[in-house]
Amino acid sequence: MLELLRRSVDGREVVVAVTERVDGDVHPIEVPASELRARQVSLTGAPWTMTDQVHGVDALTVDDTAWTSVAGTADVIVVREPSRPVAVWAADCAPLALVDTDASMLVGVHAGWRGLAGGVIDVGIDAVESAGGTVAIAVLGPSIHACCYEFGAGDLGAVAAGVGATASDVSGTTASGRLALDVVGAVRIALERRGVRLDAIGACTGCDLRWFSHRRRAEAERHAVVARIEPAR
Repeated sequence: MLELLRRSVDGREVVVAVTERVDGDVHPIEVPASELRARQVSLTGAPWTMTDQVHGVDALTVDDTAWTSVAGTADVIVVREPSRPVAVWAADCAPLALVDTDASMLVGVHAGWRGLAGGVIDVGIDAVESAGGTVAIAVLGPSIHACCYEFGAGDLGAVAAGVGATASDVSGTTASGRLALDVVGAVRIALERRGVRLDAIGACTGCDLRWFSHRRRAEAERHAVVARIEPAR
């Protein structure tokens, strides 16, 4: 795993990391549960909370400590007083981890273009703020960047509206000179509009072979951004 961020928050250690190709497929639907759990424990020492992500904007709060490979269907995962890591799986979409100022809440956000257009970033921030908290850390894992993401002008407008921007704010150019969606830019704008700074950004899944890409290489496997809170020492 590649560590994207490690920071002390309110006396606790917050760690956000991402699995790599060499760590294997962590798709919670496709990988058998026993194999998936063993892989998770081998990587972080504890099984993860994951959901079946469907490119929507629904949020799921997980309080049950009993592990299951899929805790439910949602693109925003909320865990209060987390006893195990929270993970968002992807292979081009933006996997975002949010941590509150008390280091007592983890929120995972799966932001594909449809989720961005629907306001999924706001749903994640709202989950923290509705519990009386403030987002202290926001980490974006590897996702497809503009260089590899040719995109239609009409859908650019939908994404822009969903993050409170103009189409030009979220557009870019591919390596071949075509119109592209700037996923990283869209995520950053959505966060900054709510007063949240993006602390770390992962590489492009289309360019970097350490990660899986559905769009560029039609790969079925998935990597995951995993956030965990270690107890105060």
